Amino acid sequence: MAIARFAPALATAAFVLFAGTQPAVGQREIELPDIGSSANSIITPEQERMIGADMYQSLRRGNLVLDDPQLADWIDTVGFRLAAQSDRPDLDYLFFLVRSPQINAFAAPGGFVGLNAGLVVTAESEDEVAAVIAHEIAHVTQRHIVRSVERMQTVSLPILLGTLGAVIAAQSAGSADAAQAAMVGGTALMQQQAINFTRHNEYEADRIGIQTLARAGYDPQAMGTFFWRMQRALRSDGQAVPEFLRTHPVTTTRISEAKNRAERVSRHAPPDVVEPERFLLMRERARVLGGAEPTQLVAFYRRAVEASDGEVPAHVRYGLGLALTRAGKAGEAVDVLAGLLEAEPDSVIHALALAEAEAQSGRTRDALARLERLNRKHVGNRAIGIAYGELLVASGRPEPAREAVEVLRPLLAAAPRNALLQLTFARASELSGDLVRAGEAHAEVAMIDGRFDDALGQLNALLRRPDVDYYQRARIEARIAEVTPIALEQRRRASIANTPPAAAPVTGRQ
Repeated sequence: MAIARFAPALATAAFVLFAGTQPAVGQREIELPDIGSSANSIITPEQERMIGADMYQSLRRGNLVLDDPQLADWIDTVGFRLAAQSDRPDLDYLFFLVRSPQINAFAAPGGFVGLNAGLVVTAESEDEVAAVIAHEIAHVTQRHIVRSVERMQTVSLPILLGTLGAVIAAQSAGSADAAQAAMVGGTALMQQQAINFTRHNEYEADRIGIQTLARAGYDPQAMGTFFWRMQRALRSDGQAVPEFLRTHPVTTTRISEAKNRAERVSRHAPPDVVEPERFLLMRERARVLGGAEPTQLVAFYRRAVEASDGEVPAHVRYGLGLALTRAGKAGEAVDVLAGLLEAEPDSVIHALALAEAEAQSGRTRDALARLERLNRKHVGNRAIGIAYGELLVASGRPEPAREAVEVLRPLLAAAPRNALLQLTFARASELSGDLVRAGEAHAEVAMIDGRFDDALGQLNALLRRPDVDYYQRARIEARIAEVTPIALEQRRRASIANTPPAAAPVTGRQ
């Protein structure tokens, strides 16, 4: 049966197969299959990418991907530095943050690696975040999900298909509880099948991840340290089990082995390649933007300020400024962030935070001037360009919108898959009067979100416009040719997923 039929279910398996609980003590260990033996006969690399994209686009449609340019640039910097030292540096990786306070991370086939904001908040150094990413990259490079499906295909695929069908039916009926129950039931069955294999996958990902960490210049001890702190959190009275420990079971033996492996390797770059201050600022940004209630965050940071012995750390003041802005107290935020920028006048991170607070407090002219200076000084900086473009578009006038188009256009060539960039460019194009280019950008946003049918409809509608010139028509037709087979395949899979299973044949035996 064609793998495309299983793509939605296998996207779910990206989470399920690595959600095993602790293996039973004394359970017999199994040998891992050779990595290249028959995996391609189950799922090709192209199909892996399709499955991973399905998972990522499902998260986007649920508004779970944290679309923040600064956090995205930071996580890309860490992720691609590690990927360059992995066993598959040529893979088209996509690293992203999930808007969730839970401590967890995951990988999907095709190079998709996600980290929950809660994991970044829990980490105490960039090395620890890198350790988790290196571990997840190893799951991708070793094709653990493909190998798991290969091992369990006769049992797992029917379970996955049944689970998916039940979830879709429950969601169609508007029953969130029924959908959750269906998912939990299917997951429990899958967990029982996957426990042994998951354990071996985790140990292999540890070993390869530690090697990748060292080659990339990060502290190889960081993996064992993070595991130890997660285990300590598990033992703390009154605390729930971190999600990371459910999907990545940690034992004393595993921690010890991680530390022993780390001692046998050494980092291949000087330790100063890591910027501790940038990590601390991005950690607080992830805390504030990760979904927590703004007023609670303001209270959290005020307590941290009061508890500080002497000078309040810059990252605490930065977090307070962001939280105040989100809580609708931008005037107070300006005072906090202006002090930070005065102490570090070359900090782009502080300048961007101050410009956002100025804009929200009604000091739009100051914010525009600040962003314009930043954009001239740091040409090609995506976070600055998007912030400047958004504020220009917020004016609602054609002239600033045309300026936004000129700011954003060169950024699109470098990051065409950035949804926020495409959306800002679409709005700028609309205001400036270029409705054709706006329509193209809106269609790109739909594709990034996995709404290929919508994208196809938008592109076809553009072709019917009388103001489409020759070059625009050629560009749109080329995009339609690319999108059509994907949209048709998406429709076909949706049709299969919504087809009720056939009744079991009656054999006459009771």
